[in-house]
Amino acid sequence: MSTAQTMIDRFRQRRMISRQNRAIDRALAGAPTQAMRDEIAVIAQRRWVS
Repeated sequence: MSTAQTMIDRFRQRRMISRQNRAIDRALAGAPTQAMRDEIAVIAQRRWVS
């Protein structure tokens, strides 16, 4: 794989992670109960583990 392609892939991955993080932040902010926020946090943590 070329260096340019590797850089593009890294950029895309960073952009995707940032997009997912913003979505998690929006979900946490919009969750009406602490229980829902807890569930969102568990799901977000599982995403990083697997």
